[in-house]
Amino acid sequence: MTTTAAGNRTQVSVGETQVEMFSGGSGPPLLFLHGAGGNSGWQAYHEELSKTHTVYVPSQPGFNGTERPGWLYTITDLAHFNQEMVQALGLDQYILMGSSMGGWVAAEMAAMGVAGLKGLILVDAAGIKPEEGEIAEIFMVSADTRLQQRFYNPSQVPNYEQYSREMTPEEVVVEHANREMASRLCWKPYLHNPSLPYYLRKTATPTLIVWGRQDAIIPLECGRLFEKALPNSSLKIIDDCGHSPALEKPQEFLRVVTEFLSDL
Repeated sequence: MTTTAAGNRTQVSVGETQVEMFSGGSGPPLLFLHGAGGNSGWQAYHEELSKTHTVYVPSQPGFNGTERPGWLYTITDLAHFNQEMVQALGLDQYILMGSSMGGWVAAEMAAMGVAGLKGLILVDAAGIKPEEGEIAEIFMVSADTRLQQRFYNPSQVPNYEQYSREMTPEEVVVEHANREMASRLCWKPYLHNPSLPYYLRKTATPTLIVWGRQDAIIPLECGRLFEKALPNSSLKIIDDCGHSPALEKPQEFLRVVTEFLSDL
């Protein structure tokens, strides 16, 4: 279910790996990292952000046909790979945004204290285990269940039919491969790194944490724990919204993101 209504689709060499890349816009660089479902291509919110920024949307190794290097087994490995990709793209004073699993990768990258990172945006990010609630099972459930988990109110999702329609045989193959790769990266421990809250304590990067209040996959509690762990962060909660605020509440999502970007 990839959309490419705008934005360029190219490949970028990162070491010996050819990375699928969607990009567009002009201005300061913004790197967006997708979640465990894989890269859905150039989305409406990427297009909006590209009006003020040069937006890069790569397919992570092992997802959407991008090869997984033989050494890459963990989210930490993936964070190191993305650091190399940042260098390959020549990014400096860039914004790093990640959603769900991509938020976890982005947080790990920020915790490494890399140079040139201007701001961090975490959207319903995995990576921290809740203390009271729990992260929902997403790998061993049906596609229908995953869709129900993703959105709080499907009627408010623009173009919801593109998410609920039957996939083509080619899309089924990609979806299965993406889920297999996500399981490899996130299974044990499940969708978190016990050490991440400690890594983040020294991260001074200005950070926006965006969360759907009714997230049924990664509870809002985790957003509050990210805010507690990151000393220079603020949490913005979007009401009546599930795990994907950029899709379910795009106007509210873009408002809080653009406010953050304008203050950097």
